[in-house]
This record gives sequence, structure tokens and C-alpha cells, in this order.
Amino acid sequence: MIKTSPKAFLSLLLLFAIQFAALEQFGYSQAASQAIGVDYSKQLQTIEEKVEARRKELGIPGMSLVIVHEDKIIYMKGLGYKDFENKIAVTPDTQFAIGSATKAFTALSVLMTADEGKLSLDDSPKKLLPYFKMHDPETDKNITIRDLMSHTSGLNRTDLAMITGRLTRAELIQVAAQAKPTAKLREKFQYQNIMYTAAGELVTQAQKQAWEKFVPERIFKPLGMTNSTMSMKKMSKARDRSRGYDYNFDTKETKQRPYRDIDQVAPAGSINSSARDMAEWLRFVLNRGTAGGKRLVSEKGFEEWLKPQMKMNAAGTVNYGLGWMLRKWNGLTVVEHGGNIDGFNSLVAMIPEKRLGFVMLTNVTASSLGNDLMPIIWENILAKPEAAKTGVDNAVSADKEAGKYRLEVAGIDIEIKFTDGKLSAHVPGQPVYPLENVGGRKYKLSGAPEGFFLTFKDNEAYLEQPQGNYTLPRVKTNGATDAKNADAAKELIGKYSMPDSSGTIEIKEADGKVTFNIGSQPPYALNEKTKDTFSMSPLPDAYSLKAKRDAAGKLMSVVVTQPEGEFEFKRLDEKSEDKPTITADELMQKAIDAAGGDTAWRKLTSRVTTFTVDLENQGVQGYGKVYSKAPDMSATETTMTALGKKIARGWEYFDGREGVEAYSFAPAEKYTGLRLDDVKLANAFYGILDWKTLFKSVVIKRTGKVGDDECWIVEFTPHKGTAYTEFYSTKTFLLRKREGVITSSTSDQKIPYSLTFDDYRDMDGVKVAFKTTAYNIGNGNIVTTFTDVKHNVKLDDKMFAPRKP
Repeated sequence: MIKTSPKAFLSLLLLFAIQFAALEQFGYSQAASQAIGVDYSKQLQTIEEKVEARRKELGIPGMSLVIVHEDKIIYMKGLGYKDFENKIAVTPDTQFAIGSATKAFTALSVLMTADEGKLSLDDSPKKLLPYFKMHDPETDKNITIRDLMSHTSGLNRTDLAMITGRLTRAELIQVAAQAKPTAKLREKFQYQNIMYTAAGELVTQAQKQAWEKFVPERIFKPLGMTNSTMSMKKMSKARDRSRGYDYNFDTKETKQRPYRDIDQVAPAGSINSSARDMAEWLRFVLNRGTAGGKRLVSEKGFEEWLKPQMKMNAAGTVNYGLGWMLRKWNGLTVVEHGGNIDGFNSLVAMIPEKRLGFVMLTNVTASSLGNDLMPIIWENILAKPEAAKTGVDNAVSADKEAGKYRLEVAGIDIEIKFTDGKLSAHVPGQPVYPLENVGGRKYKLSGAPEGFFLTFKDNEAYLEQPQGNYTLPRVKTNGATDAKNADAAKELIGKYSMPDSSGTIEIKEADGKVTFNIGSQPPYALNEKTKDTFSMSPLPDAYSLKAKRDAAGKLMSVVVTQPEGEFEFKRLDEKSEDKPTITADELMQKAIDAAGGDTAWRKLTSRVTTFTVDLENQGVQGYGKVYSKAPDMSATETTMTALGKKIARGWEYFDGREGVEAYSFAPAEKYTGLRLDDVKLANAFYGILDWKTLFKSVVIKRTGKVGDDECWIVEFTPHKGTAYTEFYSTKTFLLRKREGVITSSTSDQKIPYSLTFDDYRDMDGVKVAFKTTAYNIGNGNIVTTFTDVKHNVKLDDKMFAPRKP
């Protein structure tokens, strides 16, 4: 079985502690703050302190931050190092790659071209790109330029061919045409870099001028962005530029990453800029498309740019415009877009109604700092002034907030006390936190780490913190959860079938609370918010559960709403519940026997497998070999192709102690931490025989289906590594499916995956699945087919070692 390499493929996509203090290059602008009538010195100091603390916590070598308010730069500064090895500080003029924040520039270039009548947003891309074609005939017939820029093409990411750097822009657009769609046109939001590449190429054809020249001449120049470049080659020549880095959370190592040239997909993410230049970009957007009194895009075009074009979640609370993501913060519209490319991460964010915006530029891959920054900046610049107006009125009624509030994720009650006219929060085992009003019914927890706030509502409080936000239901004075909420959730107790009928989930009561339980995930506590609608603590408010009833009011199912959509779980009656009729030991023995038996497996000492692979949703194919040797050594060589061309080679190995993953389009990556534990577990040659020694626990949960095959669903928890779930046929006892998460050492992101096994054949007395379908959200379906399997081939241990792909 070929091991998929999701980290190599996912970490490079355009888009999830420093010991020495940085030299100050440019501080906040007190004069600018006073010029707009407010002195934000204290707020800016608070922002900087929070940003610096978080930057170091996330292992970000250096960053640049600029804040614009009322057309003035109120803060601009470099923090940390642009050259970590030599400890050279970032300045406001240091160039960083902005990655996918480029997309807003590309969308603007299309809108400017439309203003000139050279194209229309509702034109077919074929009008200017005759070779443009989509796999689905209906999509091919109806897709428009607007669809390219609002991520509604129906395609998953088709970035693998892109990051290999071996194909031209036109070829990459054609590769996308060969990729199978994962949705119909405009059915759902799916981020798509190549469609933005096509949008930029449309500008090239319509303007008779390369997109790479149009943007500097028609956008940079009027805005005064004199320190911005269109490619890594040009940035590498800049006097003041940052190096790019990865930070490994397992080893605490900061490692320089080579620049990645993405010239062939430039409109999707190739721009590089500085904080000072990006301040002019903020001013341009906040001034509604004008620079120096001159309009660059029509009012109509500007409105289209920032108008919701496609829902990004089912609830419609987050939308996509044209190169912008749109969401709400305290009733205000936030316009933002991040960027991620090898060694760099950025965020451009604004609240146009308040003429406030900021740009964050960092030199580390896939940082989460941008999401942390938004509430920090919004709350300090916008909420503080309001506190002075509302503080007195709030103090009068503050006693109404006193009481206990349940933090389900921690299993504790937070008590709010009102003493001497002031509120304070009392958390078990922690110091008392005085509550400082920052507007309305919102309070800051003084003395707590930065970013902690409580907003009181009827019968609940909303806790905001850097690690995630939670809704805390109010608790009665006797410590019991509100009876109405508890009784409502108790009605949901029972088992429900999965949306795809692959198994069941359970809603049950334990320790005085009702929880939603699915797979190996933690339980989610249910608390009624409104009639038949429940929060799912500790998940954020974007997640909820709703009871669905028939005409007579009988509970029929529950529907879970989350950013990815709505999922219905149908209720099962007592008779339909599946209880295990087999023990884990019995199932293990039957699985061993079904796979050929202990004796047959022990006769094998090695395996060489030849395979072909089809990345269906990428438009990429490949072939290669896997070399496996007992007890736990393996190596995989892969060649990838697209449009009949070889576009990449890969080599992965594990020698029983350590391993490396290397591809021709990426730096070699050594396995560390959980990833290393998972690789070691996956390479146990006799793993099917060793459930008792490899795993801390093996639990049969229930039955469910893989296709038409009824299966036992088994949860495996290893002594070291990540837990996963496997599905074993109740008829053949062969392994049919595995579900788990892919871990990373350079980010806290965990990516769900599944592996489905088909076409079992007898090979030297054991059963081998000749077809494996892997799925993860980044690559879609990866279908691997074995063309040859040989056992007991003599393999030298020297094979399981580093090799240049």
C-alpha cells in the first residue's frame, strides 16, 4: 500500500520562541493618533505586547505590522528578525511574500479591465482563453469569470501540479480541466488557486499586457507602492527582504526554507511587499477605490469587489467576495484575506465602516497569528473608546451579571461576584480576575493572559480567549444546570445513524450533562440555546445541533450545522441499535485468519510492490514502488505525471528509528513528534498480528457500512501516536476502511483522512488489497492500484536511507 504524503502536498499550498528581543525600527505614531482626535498610545502598546507574546509563543522569527485608521498610519513596526541566523531585525520596509492576499489585487485587475469594457464578469472564460475547459459538461458550459474569483467552480484544490513548478500557466489551467469536480457549479465554496491563475491570464489577454506588468503599472504606481515586487526572483534582489522559515513545535527548531518561485500561478499569490507599501493598499480600499483623489475602479466595480458572492458556510455568517473573505465582528463587516506560501504568512484585514485596517506580514509557514490579531486590534482600537461612554450606565446594572456560569470543556463553574460596585470572576484554583467594562455587557478579565473577555447575555455568558470561544450557560444557585436546558437535551439521548450510513453516533448522559459522541472525537456537551437548538461545547458558536421532528412533534433526527455544511443524523430505535456480539480478541483472531493466518504472515520477511496512482481531484497521475522489510522498515519511490509529462519525483523512507520525506518540489522533511510515532506504527510489518502489543486499547464500538459491506467499527489507541478507527467486514473479517487524522510538526492543524481497501487477492498465502482509495480535504481522492507484489525479496538495509528524489 502506498503511503500518501499529505504533509508534502498540503504545507506548500498558497493559502492552516525567540530568545532575543528585536531592535525597534519604527514605533507607533502618536502624532497620527492625535491627528484623528484620539490618543491610542496605550492601546497600541497593549496591542504590541500581545502580538510580541503570541509571536514568540508561535515560534515566528519576525514580522511586520501596520495599522491604518481614518486614513492615517497609527502604528508601523518590525518585530523580530528578517534574518534569524544573523539576528538582523525586521523593518517597516522589509519585503515579505504576501501569498494569497495577492488574490484581491488580481480581482481588482479584472474589475478594472471590466470597467474598460474589455470583458464582463459574466463572460465565459473561453471568450479569451479558448483552451479553458472543465471536466463536468454543465460546468464547462455555464462557468463565468465571476465563478473563477468566488471559488464556485466545483473543483477542489488542484495545487499539486502547481507546486511541482514543471508546467506552464496554460498547462496548469488544462490540468485543472482533467480533475474530477467535487461539487456542481456554484453548489459550494471550494478554494481554488488555478481558477485565480486563469483570472489573471484573462487580464493578460484582454489588456494585451502581462498581468505581472499591469499590476505594477496600473495599481502599485498610482498607490505609491514603490517597494513591492511580482516574483520571488525580484524579491531576492531587494535590499531589505526577509528570509522564510519553518518552526518545528516538536524540536523547537527554526529552519530556513528556500524561496519558492510560483511564476506560472502568479495571479494566485506571487506579490511581495512591505508594511509601508501595504499601508497604501489599506488606504486605497478604505477610501473606496481612490488614491490621491483619483478613482482606479468604478463605484460599481468596487461594490462587486467587496460584495458577498458565495457563502463560505451554511449559515452564511462568512462569505467570499472577489478576492476577499467577509465576516461580522460586533455587527461590523470585516473584509480580510490571508496568504500562505513557503516560509511566509500574511493577513490583510479591515473594517471599512470604521476606516480601520491592518496588515500583518510574517516569515514563517502557516501561522495562526492572523486570526489571533483581528480581535486584539478591533477590541483595542474600537471597543476602548466606547467603554468610557458606557461604563457608568453598565455599573448601575452590573449586579445582574452576578452568578455562576458553566465552562463545560473544563468541567468547572466560573462565579461572577458583585462587590463594592464592581464585578469579578472567580475561577477554581486561580486568582480573582476583576472585570473591566469595555462597552455594553462586555468585560475584560484583568490580570488574565491577554485576549480574555466575557460578554453577558440572557441566561449565558460568552467567553472569548486566544484558544477559542465558548458559550457558558448560567447555573442555578444550587449548582445544577438550568433544568429547562438539561431536560431538553435529555430528550435527545439515543443512537443515530451517520449521514452516509457508515456507522452510528450516540447522544448520552454522563456526569450530569448530555453529550454528542462521534468516533474518537471528544464528547460535545449539549445546551439548549433556543427551542430545539443546542450549542456543542467546547466548539465555537459556528457549530450547533438542531432537533428535527415530524408533523406530530416526534423526534426524527438531529442536524449538526458547522462551517462545512449541515449533516443529518437519523434516530435509531432500540431494535436497530447494534451491540457488539464479538470481543476485540475474537475479532483480532478472525482478522488474522482472514488475512492468511499467523503462520503465513510470519513466513514473509519483505515485500516489493509496484503501483500506479490517480489523484482524481488533482488531474495528476503517477507510478512507483514500495519496499517493505520486517520488522518495520520501508521506502517509497514515486513519479508523478500530468498531461503526459513527468512533473515530480518523491522518496520516503523509515529505517525503524527515523525517516524522511523528500520530493523534488519541496525540502526534505524529517519525521518528528507525533508524525514520527505514526510513521513507526504504520510501518509495523506484522502489525495485523500485534494488536495487543502495539495498542493501549482496542475497542469495538458498533457496526456500520463501507459501501454495502456491514462492518465492525473498531477504535485503536496506540501507546504512542495518534488514535484511529478501522472497519472490519462482519462477513469476511477483512479490513475495509481506516479513518484518522494527519498530524504536523510545524502547525497545530490536524487533517482528517480516510483509506478504503478493495480488491483483495491471495499472494503467497496472505490477502493483499490491490486497490486503496485515500481521501483528505487537500488532495481529494487518491486511488492507488497495485500492478505487482513480490514477497521475500532480498533487500539491503542500506536502501532505507536518504536519497535525492
